Amino acid sequence: MSVLVIRSHKRFAVRRPVNLCEDDGDRRGGLMIELSGEGCRISGVDSLHYTIDQKVTLDLGDEERPGWVRWAHDGFVGIKFAAALRQAELNQWLATSRMAPELCYGT
Repeated sequence: MSVLVIRSHKRFAVRRPVNLCEDDGDRRGGLMIELSGEGCRISGVDSLHYTIDQKVTLDLGDEERPGWVRWAHDGFVGIKFAAALRQAELNQWLATSRMAPELCYGT
């Protein structure tokens, strides 16, 4: 049986290494795999470490974005941004997050 989920914001597939920074200074790496104007999904993290409504800052290397954890399970964490991305910001993040890693991150 399939379930139809209606979402308020379109989600885009991306691939971008990020760090999740916590108030106590801990930084944990992951991979942003989905992005919308309101938030993102991060994979490759210890989801047991995060709690719902925990404040975090998404560190993209050249930019930081505050937010909080909406959900965490099975190695994934859903982040809601404290302020939604404007359309120009979303377009820039999409362009950067879809580049070849060696072009985007200098590896």
